[in-house]
Amino acid sequence: MATVGELEERFRELRTSLEALPDVSEPPKSTLRILGSVRSEQTWNTLLAYFLDPDQPHGFGIDLLTSFLDRVQQEADPSFEYYHRHLENIEVETEVTSPNNNRPDVVLRVPGDWFLCLESKIDSTEGNQQTTRYVEDTHLGSEEKATYSDDGHHYVFLSKKYAPDSNAGEFRDLYWRHVVESFKTVLERSHGRYPERSVSQLREFLSTITQVTNMEDDDFAEIQKEKVQLLGEYRDDIDTLLAAAESLRERAIEDWPELFKSHVAEELWTDEWHTRPDHGKWGCLFKDGWYLDDDNLEPTIDHTDTHGQTGFRLHFVHLIRNEESFSRGKLTFILRTPTRVDLRDEFNRLYNTDRWQDRLVPILDDTGITNKGQKKDYTQKTYDVDQSNLPESYFETLATAFAEHQPLADVVDEIVIEATENVRED
Repeated sequence: MATVGELEERFRELRTSLEALPDVSEPPKSTLRILGSVRSEQTWNTLLAYFLDPDQPHGFGIDLLTSFLDRVQQEADPSFEYYHRHLENIEVETEVTSPNNNRPDVVLRVPGDWFLCLESKIDSTEGNQQTTRYVEDTHLGSEEKATYSDDGHHYVFLSKKYAPDSNAGEFRDLYWRHVVESFKTVLERSHGRYPERSVSQLREFLSTITQVTNMEDDDFAEIQKEKVQLLGEYRDDIDTLLAAAESLRERAIEDWPELFKSHVAEELWTDEWHTRPDHGKWGCLFKDGWYLDDDNLEPTIDHTDTHGQTGFRLHFVHLIRNEESFSRGKLTFILRTPTRVDLRDEFNRLYNTDRWQDRLVPILDDTGITNKGQKKDYTQKTYDVDQSNLPESYFETLATAFAEHQPLADVVDEIVIEATENVRED
């Protein structure tokens, strides 16, 4: 096991490495990522078919189509030939369903001359003999393949590089990077001739393809990868420190009331305040009258008296049982009432009335305490804990939170009294 001195040296090296990395902001999300369709094959096919179709109003005409077809010929199928006059009659469709229920993703065809059947994949692999079934099918949609000469049948399997190729030998393999390259070639020589909106849409689509197929990373992703590499290198050291924090937390959990009281001001921790005896799990602090028994709604300090149909429990709870309280240096302090009884309903109703909110809001605003007003959780505030001085710093912070919540506790006292009287009268 590394010594303290060795760990200090290791983390000085880590700090130096992190400081050497530039600060980068995460780039805005693409439209597809916002819509949750960044890996949707159907969405990609729809966009691809849109940009390839010269009849669509994108303003690219046949430029994207010809660049794509040229790339098919160069990279996948040298036997594929087309003439520009063909493109006047080209049809571009998605999910063309045959009588045999075969449905290739995109079909480009010039009736009577040639067709290009395109099956695309992003993350998935080919379905059950999918490409073989497409080749053996006698139809392309409702049209018989026999209307095309044998050399007019062309099949392309579009996927990420290094992904499994198609099963059918007739399908030639093309990669998404080829699509990106062919479309970027058109954009690079556009010189402002295409509609700005269409150019932006195409660039965003190409950026999505690039990121999802891992062709390249933006600056943000690259920096995050470098940080993850550092995490891998220093993981054992980090785990050692986190284990130390956890061991301190586990020991402190058993003795937290005494550790807390050693830091809180004597004038604040009076006889009217209590902690629960089962404090190993729950870090609860409550005043006289905040725990009421199940029989007559009389004050008690034994939480087991509050578990019936009328018993009531209200307390401040600090989440020392959460590992992040020490591992991340966070102390969360909550005003909570977990018992589901009529008194809780009445307390909740009164708490949220304008009359009591007029008293509560200024107190909460002054201290930065969040006003939740829920039936279970009423207020909450999270404090930063100095991790260099654990466990003492946790209880110093808890004492600060306790002191800061005293004005709130005074008002809560009054609400509990009124709520209890109302329930008893009913």
